[in-house]
Amino acid sequence: MSQNNMTEDEALSALMSYVFSGGLGAPTVKDAGYSLIEATPTSFSWSVALDGGEEPSAHPDRYRVNIDRHSGQISSPGPIVISETEQAQAIASATGQTLTSSTRFLDGAHSISYKVSVEEDPNIAYLIHLRHHGNVASMESLITRLGKTPQALNENALPIPAFFPIPGERERQESTGLGRQVSLFVPGVLASTIYPNLSHEDKLAFIRKVALAFSASWNISLPDPIRIGGLQATTDGDEIILDVQAERHHGFGGPFLSVREYLESHVQTSFRALEKQQGIEEFKKKYLKRIGNFVRTRLHKISPIVEDVPIVVLHSNMGPHNIIVSSDEPTTFKAIIGWTCVASEPFLAVNRSVEAYFREPALNGFGPEYDRAKELREAFWGAIPYWRRWGETDASHVFREWFRFGLFMKPEARPADLSEAESQAFWSENVRVVEDFLDRYE
Repeated sequence: MSQNNMTEDEALSALMSYVFSGGLGAPTVKDAGYSLIEATPTSFSWSVALDGGEEPSAHPDRYRVNIDRHSGQISSPGPIVISETEQAQAIASATGQTLTSSTRFLDGAHSISYKVSVEEDPNIAYLIHLRHHGNVASMESLITRLGKTPQALNENALPIPAFFPIPGERERQESTGLGRQVSLFVPGVLASTIYPNLSHEDKLAFIRKVALAFSASWNISLPDPIRIGGLQATTDGDEIILDVQAERHHGFGGPFLSVREYLESHVQTSFRALEKQQGIEEFKKKYLKRIGNFVRTRLHKISPIVEDVPIVVLHSNMGPHNIIVSSDEPTTFKAIIGWTCVASEPFLAVNRSVEAYFREPALNGFGPEYDRAKELREAFWGAIPYWRRWGETDASHVFREWFRFGLFMKPEARPADLSEAESQAFWSENVRVVEDFLDRYE
């Protein structure tokens, strides 16, 4: 490792060594979730959540860990929190109201949140989010733009919680790397907790609404020239201006001017993740060298036909875990959340999110298909015939092949307590996709 110029990969390796050696006081931890908060010429800053201890917590502490790129020195100022004083100030600035109580709420992959009550109206509640991923001011501008689309207005296809901007938060996030956000609390339940148990008829009704939600954002015009990457929005008077920058959610980089460049980065990023993945030694022994040789020598085989695939405004993570539904009427959408993950990408990059509606939940992310899954797919694409026609083109077929290869080449670690049959099936989808793809393109 070069001490003068520590790379992000080197910093991540140092971070994991620090975490699993007990640097955060939890040497028995089984797993750690992490997200890059900030990268500067002199340092990296990560959010790290410790999971899987002897007594797992519903709200595991998230720590900010700083790494000096020159010296390699690691420091942590402690758990990431919003003090009650800061919460009161945020509520007062955003809504003009007075905080009376606060409880830690559901944490997301890129944020922690608190549910708060106010003195002026005991019948409503707010959520205060502390986000370490995504620009909160951009997110609020983008949500405003999404709410003005004809499909969102006419069909209520994109129900989004009301947000209350905190004055000066853009500048505060630029200086700290962490952004605060206040939104109205929407009562209901996460669709991920009920969707698997819905009747087939209710699943059909549900998935048609999901399709309309995707379509509502896909129909938004992007600025010329069309580029692929993370989507940013700024408000200038009455105008909301969209801009495309590097993609941070999956670490693809960019922005890219071509679909081929995007797919190349997607595959290369997935291969680097495969190399680092622990607990899959059996899979790596069989496939790592073969996949590596392909990635190094065959990416030129991506056909230029993929350039015909439309580039759209994409909620990159609109799975059931980011949809709130009525607790009484599970096909009634109350809110779609998770808007930190918005990008300008080929519309078929939603493959993994959409597949979650056709498959049973599973530890490996690719559970067996539901009975009559073919009808669920028909309901999804049948609800948006314009996009269905695009999905049936040769360009879309080729794009799917390469994109799915990137998705499936890195399996999840296989739990040790599976039965022999479960163990054999755990990587079966990864094996099938990888072998079919390599047999076709090697």
